[in-house]
Amino acid sequence: MFDANYFSSKLRQDTDAMGGDPIVELSLLNGHTHRIRSVVEVRDGYVVLEAYHLKGDLAHHHPRFAQADSAAAAATDQSIFRVTAAYESISAVIIDPSESQVRVRPGFA
Repeated sequence: MFDANYFSSKLRQDTDAMGGDPIVELSLLNGHTHRIRSVVEVRDGYVVLEAYHLKGDLAHHHPRFAQADSAAAAATDQSIFRVTAAYESISAVIIDPSESQVRVRPGFA
């Protein structure tokens, strides 16, 4: 189970171990997935995260995990929103070190 310790320190260690700016996705038990930009606030029962809107072809523009010190940039960027998730609702944190920012899927988009 994920907890405050994971999001306050372990997530950064995991992303650093993957080599820089990996793609970080948060999967919830209800099936929703969020591509995470940064951790905003860590509390006892929940975490507040900045996430990217993933709409069609725009999904590859800002996929990487970033430092939380760019709050001013996030306030003006319309592609970023906040997610508050209870720890018990998180099913997985996926860290993808892929170099490529554009993922092509076969078929119709």
